[in-house]
Amino acid sequence: MNEKKNLPIKEKFVLALQHQKKNNFKIAERLYEEILKRDPNYAGAHNNLGVIFRAIGKIEKSISCYEKVIQIHPNYAGAHYNLGMVFNELGKPQKAKNCYEKAIQIDPNYSDAYWNLHSLASDIDEALTILKKLHSINNSFLKAKIMISALQGFKGNLNDFNALVASSESNHPLMRSMKWVFSLPKLPKIFFNRWSFFDAVIGLSDKSRPFYEFGVWYGISFQHLINNFKKGFGFDTFAGLPEDWHQERAGTYSSFGFVPKIIGGEFIVGKFEDTLPKFFSQTRSWASLINFDCDLYSSTLCALNYSNKVIDEKSILIFDQFLTNEHWEKDAYKALQEFCNNFNISYDVLAVSFYSKQIAIKLKK
Repeated sequence: MNEKKNLPIKEKFVLALQHQKKNNFKIAERLYEEILKRDPNYAGAHNNLGVIFRAIGKIEKSISCYEKVIQIHPNYAGAHYNLGMVFNELGKPQKAKNCYEKAIQIDPNYSDAYWNLHSLASDIDEALTILKKLHSINNSFLKAKIMISALQGFKGNLNDFNALVASSESNHPLMRSMKWVFSLPKLPKIFFNRWSFFDAVIGLSDKSRPFYEFGVWYGISFQHLINNFKKGFGFDTFAGLPEDWHQERAGTYSSFGFVPKIIGGEFIVGKFEDTLPKFFSQTRSWASLINFDCDLYSSTLCALNYSNKVIDEKSILIFDQFLTNEHWEKDAYKALQEFCNNFNISYDVLAVSFYSKQIAIKLKK
Protein backbone atom coordinates (compact mmCIF):
# COMPACT_ATOMS: atom_id res chain seq x y z
CA MET A 1 0.00 0.00 0.00
CA ASN A 2 2.95 2.31 -0.62
CA GLU A 3 0.89 4.25 -3.12
CA LYS A 4 -1.54 5.11 -0.32
CA LYS A 5 1.07 6.87 1.81
CA ASN A 6 0.73 10.19 0.03
CA LEU A 7 -3.05 10.29 0.06
CA PRO A 8 -4.57 13.54 1.34
CA ILE A 9 -5.31 13.24 5.05
CA LYS A 10 -9.09 13.27 4.62
CA GLU A 11 -8.95 10.47 2.04
CA LYS A 12 -6.60 8.45 4.24
CA PHE A 13 -8.97 8.93 7.20
CA VAL A 14 -11.87 7.57 5.11
CA LEU A 15 -9.71 4.59 4.07
CA ALA A 16 -8.73 3.92 7.69
CA LEU A 17 -12.36 4.09 8.77
CA GLN A 18 -13.34 1.58 6.08
CA HIS A 19 -10.74 -0.88 7.38
CA GLN A 20 -11.84 -0.23 10.96
CA LYS A 21 -15.45 -1.07 10.12
CA LYS A 22 -14.26 -4.36 8.61
CA ASN A 23 -12.28 -5.11 11.80
CA ASN A 24 -8.99 -4.80 9.90
CA PHE A 25 -7.60 -3.14 13.00
CA LYS A 26 -3.88 -3.44 12.23
CA ILE A 27 -4.25 -1.69 8.87
CA ALA A 28 -6.57 0.95 10.31
CA GLU A 29 -4.20 1.58 13.23
CA ARG A 30 -1.26 2.09 10.88
CA LEU A 31 -3.22 4.49 8.70
CA TYR A 32 -4.35 6.58 11.68
CA GLU A 33 -0.79 6.72 12.95
CA GLU A 34 0.38 7.92 9.54
CA ILE A 35 -2.24 10.67 9.71
CA LEU A 36 -1.07 11.71 13.16
CA LYS A 37 2.54 11.94 12.03
CA ARG A 38 1.38 14.55 9.53
CA ASP A 39 -1.15 16.22 11.83
CA PRO A 40 -0.66 15.40 15.55
CA ASN A 41 -3.83 17.32 16.43
CA TYR A 42 -6.19 15.36 14.16
CA ALA A 43 -8.79 14.61 16.85
CA GLY A 44 -10.79 12.14 14.77
CA ALA A 45 -7.74 9.93 14.27
CA HIS A 46 -6.96 9.94 18.00
CA ASN A 47 -10.59 9.11 18.78
CA ASN A 48 -10.77 6.23 16.31
CA LEU A 49 -7.47 4.85 17.53
CA GLY A 50 -9.03 4.84 20.98
CA VAL A 51 -11.93 2.79 19.63
CA ILE A 52 -9.50 0.28 18.09
CA PHE A 53 -7.39 -0.03 21.24
CA ARG A 54 -10.53 -0.59 23.31
CA ALA A 55 -11.69 -3.31 20.90
CA ILE A 56 -8.41 -5.22 21.18
CA GLY A 57 -8.14 -4.79 24.94
CA LYS A 58 -5.37 -2.17 25.10
CA ILE A 59 -7.32 -0.18 27.64
CA GLU A 60 -4.62 2.21 28.84
CA LYS A 61 -3.78 3.19 25.27
CA SER A 62 -7.48 3.70 24.60
CA ILE A 63 -7.81 6.05 27.57
CA SER A 64 -4.75 8.02 26.44
CA CYS A 65 -6.25 8.50 22.98
CA TYR A 66 -9.54 9.85 24.31
CA GLU A 67 -7.77 12.13 26.77
CA LYS A 68 -5.67 13.48 23.89
CA VAL A 69 -8.85 14.25 21.93
CA ILE A 70 -10.32 16.11 24.92
CA GLN A 71 -7.07 18.01 25.34
CA ILE A 72 -7.28 19.13 21.69
CA HIS A 73 -11.06 19.68 21.64
CA PRO A 74 -12.59 19.85 25.15
CA ASN A 75 -16.10 19.89 23.67
CA TYR A 76 -15.69 16.72 21.60
CA ALA A 77 -18.75 14.93 23.01
CA GLY A 78 -17.93 11.59 21.40
CA ALA A 79 -14.56 11.41 23.15
CA HIS A 80 -16.16 12.00 26.57
CA TYR A 81 -18.73 9.32 25.75
CA ASN A 82 -16.07 6.83 24.60
CA LEU A 83 -13.99 7.51 27.69
CA GLY A 84 -17.07 6.82 29.80
CA MET A 85 -17.51 3.45 28.11
CA VAL A 86 -13.94 2.47 28.99
CA PHE A 87 -14.34 3.53 32.62
CA ASN A 88 -17.61 1.58 32.77
CA GLU A 89 -15.84 -1.54 31.50
CA LEU A 90 -13.10 -1.06 34.10
CA GLY A 91 -15.62 -0.92 36.94
CA LYS A 92 -15.18 2.80 37.63
CA PRO A 93 -18.83 3.90 37.63
CA GLN A 94 -18.40 7.42 39.00
CA LYS A 95 -15.79 8.29 36.38
CA ALA A 96 -18.02 6.78 33.69
CA LYS A 97 -21.02 8.74 34.93
CA ASN A 98 -19.03 11.99 34.87
CA CYS A 99 -18.03 11.34 31.26
CA TYR A 100 -21.57 10.55 30.10
CA GLU A 101 -22.95 13.62 31.85
CA LYS A 102 -20.24 15.77 30.25
CA ALA A 103 -21.13 14.36 26.82
CA ILE A 104 -24.80 15.22 27.45
CA GLN A 105 -23.87 18.69 28.68
CA ILE A 106 -22.07 19.29 25.37
CA ASP A 107 -24.77 17.61 23.30
CA PRO A 108 -28.15 17.53 25.13
CA ASN A 109 -29.54 15.19 22.45
CA TYR A 110 -26.83 12.53 22.78
CA SER A 111 -29.09 9.45 22.87
CA ASP A 112 -26.38 6.83 23.39
CA ALA A 113 -24.95 8.78 26.32
CA TYR A 114 -28.35 8.76 28.02
CA TRP A 115 -28.69 5.04 27.31
CA ASN A 116 -25.34 4.26 28.89
CA LEU A 117 -26.01 6.66 31.76
CA HIS A 118 -29.08 4.66 32.75
CA SER A 119 -26.79 1.65 33.31
CA LEU A 120 -25.25 3.51 36.25
CA ALA A 121 -28.57 4.07 38.00
CA SER A 122 -28.82 2.85 41.57
CA ASP A 123 -32.45 1.73 41.29
CA ILE A 124 -35.39 1.36 38.92
CA ASP A 125 -36.78 4.83 39.56
CA GLU A 126 -33.49 6.55 38.72
CA ALA A 127 -33.13 4.45 35.58
CA LEU A 128 -36.69 5.30 34.54
CA THR A 129 -36.05 9.02 34.97
CA ILE A 130 -33.02 8.84 32.65
CA LEU A 131 -34.75 6.63 30.08
CA LYS A 132 -37.87 8.81 29.97
CA LYS A 133 -35.66 11.82 29.31
CA LEU A 134 -34.02 9.88 26.48
CA HIS A 135 -37.41 8.91 25.09
CA SER A 136 -38.57 12.54 25.20
CA ILE A 137 -35.65 13.70 23.05
CA ASN A 138 -35.61 10.68 20.74
CA ASN A 139 -38.83 8.68 20.63
CA SER A 140 -37.39 6.47 17.88
CA PHE A 141 -34.77 5.03 20.29
CA LEU A 142 -36.56 1.71 20.54
CA LYS A 143 -34.40 0.11 23.27
CA ALA A 144 -35.34 2.95 25.63
CA LYS A 145 -39.05 2.46 24.95
CA ILE A 146 -38.75 -1.29 25.54
CA MET A 147 -36.68 -0.87 28.70
CA ILE A 148 -39.13 1.66 30.14
CA SER A 149 -41.97 -0.83 29.64
CA ALA A 150 -39.96 -3.61 31.30
CA LEU A 151 -38.94 -1.52 34.31
CA GLN A 152 -42.55 -0.48 34.78
CA GLY A 153 -43.34 -4.21 34.64
CA PHE A 154 -40.83 -4.88 37.42
CA LYS A 155 -42.77 -2.30 39.44
CA GLY A 156 -46.01 -4.17 38.77
CA ASN A 157 -47.42 -2.27 35.76
CA LEU A 158 -47.24 -4.43 32.63
CA ASN A 159 -49.63 -2.37 30.48
CA ASP A 160 -47.00 -0.81 28.22
CA PHE A 161 -45.02 -4.05 28.05
CA ASN A 162 -48.08 -6.07 27.03
CA ALA A 163 -48.88 -3.47 24.37
CA LEU A 164 -45.38 -3.95 22.92
CA VAL A 165 -45.80 -7.73 23.05
CA ALA A 166 -48.87 -7.31 20.85
CA SER A 167 -47.04 -4.95 18.47
CA SER A 168 -44.61 -5.40 15.59
CA GLU A 169 -41.75 -4.87 18.07
CA SER A 170 -42.47 -8.16 19.82
CA ASN A 171 -39.63 -9.93 18.02
CA HIS A 172 -36.94 -7.42 18.95
CA PRO A 173 -34.14 -9.33 20.78
CA LEU A 174 -34.55 -7.12 23.85
CA MET A 175 -38.29 -7.86 23.87
CA ARG A 176 -37.67 -11.59 23.44
CA SER A 177 -35.27 -11.45 26.38
CA MET A 178 -37.79 -9.65 28.56
CA LYS A 179 -40.61 -11.99 27.62
CA TRP A 180 -38.44 -14.88 28.82
CA VAL A 181 -37.68 -13.12 32.13
CA PHE A 182 -41.35 -12.25 32.72
CA SER A 183 -42.26 -15.90 32.01
CA LEU A 184 -40.14 -17.11 34.96
CA PRO A 185 -41.97 -18.40 38.05
CA LYS A 186 -40.44 -15.57 40.09
CA LEU A 187 -39.00 -12.27 38.88
CA PRO A 188 -35.25 -12.08 39.54
CA LYS A 189 -33.68 -8.99 41.00
CA ILE A 190 -32.70 -6.52 38.28
CA PHE A 191 -29.37 -4.70 38.00
CA PHE A 192 -28.21 -2.12 35.51
CA ASN A 193 -24.53 -2.84 35.00
CA ARG A 194 -21.95 -5.59 35.27
CA TRP A 195 -20.34 -4.37 38.49
CA SER A 196 -23.41 -3.92 40.66
CA PHE A 197 -24.59 -7.28 39.31
CA PHE A 198 -21.29 -8.96 40.25
CA ASP A 199 -21.23 -7.36 43.69
CA ALA A 200 -24.76 -8.53 44.48
CA VAL A 201 -24.03 -12.10 43.36
CA ILE A 202 -20.74 -12.15 45.25
CA GLY A 203 -22.72 -11.14 48.33
CA LEU A 204 -24.81 -14.31 47.96
CA SER A 205 -21.85 -16.63 47.44
CA ASP A 206 -19.73 -18.73 49.80
CA LYS A 207 -16.44 -16.81 49.75
CA SER A 208 -14.55 -19.65 51.45
CA ARG A 209 -14.65 -21.47 48.12
CA PRO A 210 -12.79 -20.69 44.89
CA PHE A 211 -14.50 -19.35 41.77
CA TYR A 212 -14.11 -20.50 38.18
CA GLU A 213 -14.27 -18.37 35.04
CA PHE A 214 -14.61 -19.63 31.49
CA GLY A 215 -13.57 -16.85 29.11
CA VAL A 216 -11.02 -14.54 30.75
CA TRP A 217 -9.75 -12.27 27.94
CA TYR A 218 -7.68 -9.56 29.66
CA GLY A 219 -8.91 -10.52 33.15
CA ILE A 220 -10.93 -7.43 34.09
CA SER A 221 -13.87 -9.43 35.46
CA PHE A 222 -11.49 -11.99 36.96
CA GLN A 223 -9.68 -9.24 38.88
CA HIS A 224 -12.98 -7.90 40.21
CA LEU A 225 -13.97 -11.38 41.40
CA ILE A 226 -10.60 -12.32 42.92
CA ASN A 227 -10.80 -9.26 45.16
CA ASN A 228 -13.50 -11.14 47.06
CA PHE A 229 -12.14 -14.70 46.95
CA LYS A 230 -8.91 -16.38 47.95
CA LYS A 231 -8.59 -18.42 44.76
CA GLY A 232 -9.83 -18.38 41.18
CA PHE A 233 -9.34 -20.59 38.13
CA GLY A 234 -9.53 -19.03 34.66
CA PHE A 235 -9.86 -20.88 31.36
CA ASP A 236 -9.25 -19.29 27.96
CA THR A 237 -7.41 -19.80 24.69
CA PHE A 238 -6.14 -16.20 25.01
CA ALA A 239 -6.21 -16.30 21.21
CA GLY A 240 -9.83 -15.24 20.68
CA LEU A 241 -12.94 -17.12 19.68
CA PRO A 242 -12.09 -20.69 18.57
CA GLU A 243 -14.81 -20.54 15.91
CA ASP A 244 -17.11 -18.02 14.26
CA TRP A 245 -19.80 -16.56 16.52
CA HIS A 246 -22.53 -15.33 14.18
CA GLN A 247 -21.05 -12.15 12.64
CA GLU A 248 -17.91 -12.31 14.82
CA ARG A 249 -15.04 -14.15 13.16
CA ALA A 250 -12.86 -16.78 14.85
CA GLY A 251 -9.98 -15.03 16.62
CA THR A 252 -12.10 -12.04 17.72
CA TYR A 253 -11.53 -11.04 21.37
CA SER A 254 -7.97 -12.30 21.28
CA SER A 255 -5.56 -11.11 23.96
CA PHE A 256 -2.77 -12.06 21.55
CA GLY A 257 -1.36 -14.64 23.94
CA PHE A 258 -1.32 -12.29 26.92
CA VAL A 259 -2.17 -14.23 30.09
CA PRO A 260 -3.02 -12.05 33.12
CA LYS A 261 -0.82 -12.18 36.19
CA ILE A 262 -3.26 -11.90 39.09
CA ILE A 263 -2.46 -12.92 42.65
CA GLY A 264 -4.64 -15.88 43.59
CA GLY A 265 -5.46 -16.65 39.97
CA GLU A 266 -4.50 -19.83 38.14
CA PHE A 267 -4.96 -19.76 34.36
CA ILE A 268 -5.36 -22.80 32.15
CA VAL A 269 -4.54 -21.96 28.53
CA GLY A 270 -6.12 -23.75 25.58
CA LYS A 271 -9.39 -24.86 24.05
CA PHE A 272 -11.89 -26.14 26.61
CA GLU A 273 -12.22 -29.54 24.95
CA ASP A 274 -8.45 -29.98 25.34
CA THR A 275 -7.88 -28.57 28.85
CA LEU A 276 -11.04 -29.35 30.83
CA PRO A 277 -10.87 -33.19 30.73
CA LYS A 278 -7.41 -33.14 32.33
CA PHE A 279 -8.21 -30.35 34.80
CA PHE A 280 -11.40 -31.96 36.08
CA SER A 281 -9.89 -35.45 36.15
CA GLN A 282 -8.55 -34.38 39.55
CA THR A 283 -10.77 -33.66 42.53
CA ARG A 284 -11.51 -29.93 42.60
CA SER A 285 -13.09 -27.71 45.23
CA TRP A 286 -16.79 -26.90 45.07
CA ALA A 287 -17.43 -23.65 43.24
CA SER A 288 -18.55 -20.53 45.03
CA LEU A 289 -19.57 -19.11 41.67
CA ILE A 290 -18.76 -19.81 38.04
CA ASN A 291 -18.66 -17.06 35.44
CA PHE A 292 -19.44 -18.39 31.97
CA ASP A 293 -18.25 -15.77 29.49
CA CYS A 294 -17.74 -18.17 26.60
CA ASP A 295 -20.04 -16.49 24.04
CA LEU A 296 -20.30 -19.66 21.94
CA TYR A 297 -22.95 -22.34 22.45
CA SER A 298 -20.38 -25.10 22.01
CA SER A 299 -17.88 -23.62 24.47
CA THR A 300 -20.58 -22.90 27.08
CA LEU A 301 -21.96 -26.44 26.86
CA CYS A 302 -18.46 -27.93 27.15
CA ALA A 303 -17.71 -25.77 30.21
CA LEU A 304 -21.02 -26.68 31.82
CA ASN A 305 -20.57 -30.42 31.27
CA TYR A 306 -17.13 -30.51 32.89
CA SER A 307 -17.72 -27.98 35.67
CA ASN A 308 -20.80 -29.93 36.75
CA LYS A 309 -18.38 -31.83 39.02
CA VAL A 310 -17.85 -28.73 41.18
CA ILE A 311 -21.44 -27.45 41.25
CA ASP A 312 -23.68 -28.07 44.24
CA GLU A 313 -26.69 -26.37 45.81
CA LYS A 314 -24.52 -23.46 47.03
CA SER A 315 -22.84 -22.71 43.71
CA ILE A 316 -24.01 -19.68 41.74
CA LEU A 317 -23.65 -19.68 37.95
CA ILE A 318 -23.30 -16.42 36.02
CA PHE A 319 -23.80 -16.31 32.27
CA ASP A 320 -22.53 -13.39 30.22
CA GLN A 321 -23.90 -12.66 26.74
CA PHE A 322 -27.01 -14.59 27.77
CA LEU A 323 -29.68 -12.05 26.76
CA THR A 324 -30.54 -9.29 24.26
CA ASN A 325 -28.15 -10.28 21.45
CA GLU A 326 -29.81 -10.89 18.08
CA HIS A 327 -29.29 -14.67 18.32
CA TRP A 328 -29.17 -15.09 22.09
CA GLU A 329 -31.45 -18.14 22.09
CA LYS A 330 -28.82 -20.03 20.05
CA ASP A 331 -25.90 -19.33 22.38
CA ALA A 332 -25.50 -19.70 26.18
CA TYR A 333 -29.28 -19.98 26.62
CA LYS A 334 -29.37 -23.02 24.32
CA ALA A 335 -26.38 -24.57 26.09
CA LEU A 336 -27.99 -24.15 29.51
CA GLN A 337 -31.30 -25.66 28.40
CA GLU A 338 -29.54 -28.63 26.78
CA PHE A 339 -27.35 -29.19 29.84
CA CYS A 340 -30.36 -29.14 32.16
CA ASN A 341 -32.34 -31.50 29.94
CA ASN A 342 -29.44 -33.95 29.71
CA PHE A 343 -28.96 -34.10 33.49
CA ASN A 344 -32.62 -33.64 34.48
CA ILE A 345 -31.80 -30.39 36.29
CA SER A 346 -33.86 -27.24 36.77
CA TYR A 347 -32.73 -23.82 37.95
CA ASP A 348 -33.83 -20.62 39.64
CA VAL A 349 -32.85 -17.25 38.16
CA LEU A 350 -31.55 -15.01 40.94
CA ALA A 351 -30.51 -11.85 39.08
CA VAL A 352 -30.61 -10.27 35.64
CA SER A 353 -29.04 -7.31 33.89
CA PHE A 354 -30.43 -6.52 30.46
CA TYR A 355 -27.81 -3.85 29.82
CA SER A 356 -24.81 -6.11 30.56
CA LYS A 357 -26.63 -9.19 29.19
CA GLN A 358 -26.09 -11.28 32.35
CA ILE A 359 -28.10 -13.69 34.45
CA ALA A 360 -27.23 -15.50 37.68
CA ILE A 361 -28.79 -18.85 38.55
CA LYS A 362 -28.69 -21.70 41.03
CA LEU A 363 -29.17 -25.24 39.80
CA LYS A 364 -31.69 -27.51 41.48
CA LYS A 365 -30.16 -30.97 41.20
